[in-house]
Amino acid sequence: MTVLARGAKQVRSLEQAIAGTPPKAGSKASQAWLERHMAERFKQQQARLTETSRMAERWRELLFKDVYKDDARLKRLKEQAKAQLEKRKKRKIERPKRLEIEPRFIVGSSFLLKAPPYDGAWQWASVSNAQAQSDASRGTCDLGVQSFGGGNREVAAGFFAWFFAPEDNPMQRFSALLQYSDDWFDDACGYVAHNDLRTRLWVWGQTENRWVAQPEGSPSWSDGVGWFESHGNDPGGDSGTISNETFFPASANNWYQAWVWSDASVYADGGAFGFADSSIQFHSVVPFMVFGSL
Repeated sequence: MTVLARGAKQVRSLEQAIAGTPPKAGSKASQAWLERHMAERFKQQQARLTETSRMAERWRELLFKDVYKDDARLKRLKEQAKAQLEKRKKRKIERPKRLEIEPRFIVGSSFLLKAPPYDGAWQWASVSNAQAQSDASRGTCDLGVQSFGGGNREVAAGFFAWFFAPEDNPMQRFSALLQYSDDWFDDACGYVAHNDLRTRLWVWGQTENRWVAQPEGSPSWSDGVGWFESHGNDPGGDSGTISNETFFPASANNWYQAWVWSDASVYADGGAFGFADSSIQFHSVVPFMVFGSL
């Protein structure tokens, strides 16, 4: 094996010498697809959850019809619960410190290692007061979203690196090391809440004009609570380092966008008899992506 290039500048220059530059408008199609995907997904989920909540509220009205909605004790309990949740959602988690990795282009093994800066970033949010940030220059993704009895909320963010396929390969490997820290919880006081996060390694084929790989990776979770349940990763959240990988059919002399992105979704309803709360804080950094195997 021979290392032909080291460092971001050398690797980028060698790629351009071999393959030229990626299409200037190449990232627009994949980002437009992601925008439509998130908007349609959120719309469908919103309709489903709204109808479910409406039906559940009719059940509550029958079950609690003898409960006086303005009872001072009920109001006091709701205020105490809200104060506790307000304090909890302000908890800060430490962002991962990125490993410093040098990009490399190695021949004899069809191995390419890329590190920040990557080639493009994207973010999406269903509401303006949620956090959805991605930084291709640092390889970071920050998501923060909460619903305090306010229904459905969702955010997503990620970034991509271009990959030029020098040969046909029906099992081209793409992997990414992901460092993360997160803090999540969902609580119910007579109502329901959901809490979901997904991390994905997707690959967009420029010539194919579609996704050629769409697997889910880690970290990911899906949780729900009802009545007076409380779930979460207390007391201090989670953190770690995970290696994710996927394989895709690559065609010679074609460009591919390798995406690492995450989406966080929370839901919580509320009403006269109580409320629910759901919250996610998620920080991740990708110190390097790898194409091929040593």
